[in-house]
Amino acid sequence: MPGWLAHCGLFPRLFWRTRSGTSQTLAVGEIASGTLASLQPMLEDADEGVRIFGGGRFDSGGRVDATWRGFDAEHFFIPQAEIIQSGRRTRLAVNLGPHADGLREIEAWIARLGEEPRESAPRVLTRWDQPNFLQWKEAVDAALVAFQDTPLRKVVLARRSRLELAEPVPPHGLLEILMASAPACFHFLLELSPRSGAFLGASPELLFRRFGADLDSEAVAGTRPRSMDAVEDERLESQLRAFSKERLEHRLVVDALAGTFDALCETHQHDAQPGVLKLSRVQHLRTALTGVLKKGVTDAEILAAFHPTPATCGCPTAQARQFLETHESFDRGWYAGPIGCVSREAAEFAVAIRSLLVRGPRLDVFAGAGIVAGSDPEREWSELEDKISGVLNLLSP
Repeated sequence: MPGWLAHCGLFPRLFWRTRSGTSQTLAVGEIASGTLASLQPMLEDADEGVRIFGGGRFDSGGRVDATWRGFDAEHFFIPQAEIIQSGRRTRLAVNLGPHADGLREIEAWIARLGEEPRESAPRVLTRWDQPNFLQWKEAVDAALVAFQDTPLRKVVLARRSRLELAEPVPPHGLLEILMASAPACFHFLLELSPRSGAFLGASPELLFRRFGADLDSEAVAGTRPRSMDAVEDERLESQLRAFSKERLEHRLVVDALAGTFDALCETHQHDAQPGVLKLSRVQHLRTALTGVLKKGVTDAEILAAFHPTPATCGCPTAQARQFLETHESFDRGWYAGPIGCVSREAAEFAVAIRSLLVRGPRLDVFAGAGIVAGSDPEREWSELEDKISGVLNLLSP
């Protein structure tokens, strides 16, 4: 289904699939765009099926480099057309704005649906990590010192791996392959313009979900690899549950999210003990949180309260942001930012991790690791490799 976007000349172009896999949407064109706060009042008088899609940068006020040209700090839009698959049902929704300029383009797009050439995985020519391992070790060591001398208790350090390919890669075909290899995730792809490139990913992490006044979120932190051998996989899960470093990293996220729920909700609760979220190549500690929102809280306010989470930034948030400004040498852009959709009745956002930016023959693949007291630079570097292995294995060596 993502490949159908290649036949449409309208922008933005977005694919969104829920983590359960029960619903997926193609959204193209826009009748209105802006911030979530500016668009959400339009839903009050709109048909209940109208939705707002979009997301934003990890750090809206941070430095922006050429890698992310064409991607706004925050971009939300009401699409001109959506193709929605839910269960065995597929339907087309068209939103008519003040002008109907896109109708002919939508008709031409619909006429070409079903034309999906098979894509092959291109060969990787070069790879460049930023930071490299020595720079990574310096940043981890600096964090370990900061934990002793400052209020900082956790920081999430990220890495960008730039791959130069033998030929341009169609982002829609790459996402199709990624969906097959990592099914239990949110899947997304966004092209804001013909020149922006495509931001796509398979994220395991829910930022928040709202249905009416009911609010859900989850803490996903602490990582171990998976194994094809059942006995070894169980041993790795036992390590994940038992190791103090992993439990500390996870507990910091749970405590911070509980504070967010306390500010937004009349009542809230969370699991007494974490479970384990098993993905195709890694497994994480996971704690579910639920609550009932206070009256009048908007989705824009919920989004601002949740992002960034300690699972992608650190805690306390202010100290973690300051540390990243000093020690992280590249622009995260939309990596680890929020991405999702909002309607009058509901909202759902994922954290845009396990993500990559595709522009022609270049792929920027992003991953991060939570650093706390007791972290080891080599082990955390290996965790980054585990997290991007799903993408690397899609490409030819």
